[in-house]
Amino acid sequence: MTDLRSFLDRVRKERRSDLIEVTREVSPRHETTAILTKLEQRQRSPILLFRKVAGTKFPVVTNVCGSMGRLALALDCPLKMVGDRYAEACRHPIPPAVTKDAPVQWNVLRGSEVDLGMLPQLVYHEHDTRRPYITAAIAVARDPETSRVNLSYHRLMIAERDKTGIFMERGKHLDGIYQKYRKAGRSMPIAFFLGAPPLWSLGALYSGPAEEYDIIGGLLKSPLPVAECVSQPGLHLPTHAEFALEGVVPPDETIEEGPFGEFTGYGTGVMTTPVFHVEAMTFRDDPIFQDVVSGHMEHLILPLPAIEARTLADARRAASGVTRVSLVAPLTTIVALEKTDDEQPKQIIRALLEADVYSKLVIVVDAHVEITDLREVLSAIALKMQASRDVYIYPDMQGTPLDPSCESEEGRVSKMGIDATRRVDATRRVTRNSVPRQLLDSIDVSELLIPKV
Repeated sequence: MTDLRSFLDRVRKERRSDLIEVTREVSPRHETTAILTKLEQRQRSPILLFRKVAGTKFPVVTNVCGSMGRLALALDCPLKMVGDRYAEACRHPIPPAVTKDAPVQWNVLRGSEVDLGMLPQLVYHEHDTRRPYITAAIAVARDPETSRVNLSYHRLMIAERDKTGIFMERGKHLDGIYQKYRKAGRSMPIAFFLGAPPLWSLGALYSGPAEEYDIIGGLLKSPLPVAECVSQPGLHLPTHAEFALEGVVPPDETIEEGPFGEFTGYGTGVMTTPVFHVEAMTFRDDPIFQDVVSGHMEHLILPLPAIEARTLADARRAASGVTRVSLVAPLTTIVALEKTDDEQPKQIIRALLEADVYSKLVIVVDAHVEITDLREVLSAIALKMQASRDVYIYPDMQGTPLDPSCESEEGRVSKMGIDATRRVDATRRVTRNSVPRQLLDSIDVSELLIPKV
């Protein structure tokens, strides 16, 4: 069984430098973030296990998925095969297995016993609200019309003993489910689990025709054991999660939420969000509280396999010659294309900007450009693009209010695409600089590099 604890044990054995245990007491206000920040400034991104956090008896683990190397370890594949391994799981989903043996339900608090103040009261950035947040919670909800189960990450602002604000991105799956309940005047049943190894997290971030629990099964290559919630019939949680929160989101109750520093590196400001009422809180014996420090490496790296897999599929539906995609920065996608038609880049740009609220800037380059090298990408823009012809502006599209340039909670933004490919019908003949391949292959420079005595 691959759970968070077994993954941490594996990292201890196989990548010891990837896990640092902090045994002194730390403050939940900014200090955990400060320690991770200092390590990242030294080009380090280890898992941090804080044994003593002021105000709680629970240890805190953060940055579990803060390196592609650890994702590769969890997937049992070379680093360069992470995307392929994820795509394979998407092609071969395995449904979960329901059981009643659930360590996450060994300790159960209901009603007045629920107290979110027991949990670590983490505050991350200098300009965040003073209220603490839960950032690594994976939501479980069921569509009332289709009965499909959806998993997704959502930040929770602890407001009271048994109440949080919940940020749900407009246009995303959970918001769609919530709006159906709201239209019917009903509260939405929902549950959250914390304590996820990388394969659970990667599966929860999937977007496509399958259900996320099935994708987790595909990643595990076996069914994920789940158990029914103690207070929300019909919803199931992983049996070996560390914590679970169960309850409802009423149709018309809201709260002011934020400011909160997001993945873009900027705060969102104050927003109006729905309210999550916690009716039951369950946890394992000696549980570990999992955290994601917003805007840092884990927050940026973890979604990449899922988003790139989805983006590659969307781009190839628009043009079959797409060879690679790369998400090089927040809201930014670069696409490599074996072009056969000068209309293809525009088709790809439009498709990707419409498909995802997190897609704001799309750049299409020729297939020989190394899309992870921004120097090559910028050179392609400068040398192959004519702004009057190859820049496309799309005003008033659905984006995300997490974009700091967005001025409305609805997330309406202007988006842009750049065609930085060489035109098929170019009238001016140019050639790329190159050395004859046969000569290049015949030269051995090793003797030139031997130091002279």
